[in-house]
Amino acid sequence: MPTNDERRAMAASLRDLAAEDLEDGEFYDCGEVEDALDLVTDDGYWYEVDGVRRLADLIEPESEQTCTMDKSEFADFAPEYEGLYSCHKCGEQTAVLACVNEDGDMEWVKPRFCGFCGGRVVEK
Repeated sequence: MPTNDERRAMAASLRDLAAEDLEDGEFYDCGEVEDALDLVTDDGYWYEVDGVRRLADLIEPESEQTCTMDKSEFADFAPEYEGLYSCHKCGEQTAVLACVNEDGDMEWVKPRFCGFCGGRVVEK
């Protein structure tokens, strides 16, 4: 997984590119952008998989990926499934935490991260 230093270095290399002032505005040479992003192509049309995946990790490292959770489809049928949520990203069922709120009632608290795909749980 790329480090913050690697992400900063790639951002700096993009910012250091020289723009060309053309009739329709300023533009960067696509080959220079590809080089700065470490995208490799043999024929000018297809990028190597590793370069594109590395770019995706630089933009959003796996540890920062997010998911949302909905009540399990089984929650309406049986009380033992009340505390299960389904991750929209990986589809796995995740148990949520039961806690007692200020009124003394039991409530379910969604986990902060999916236990399967590792996505940070966010609200829809």
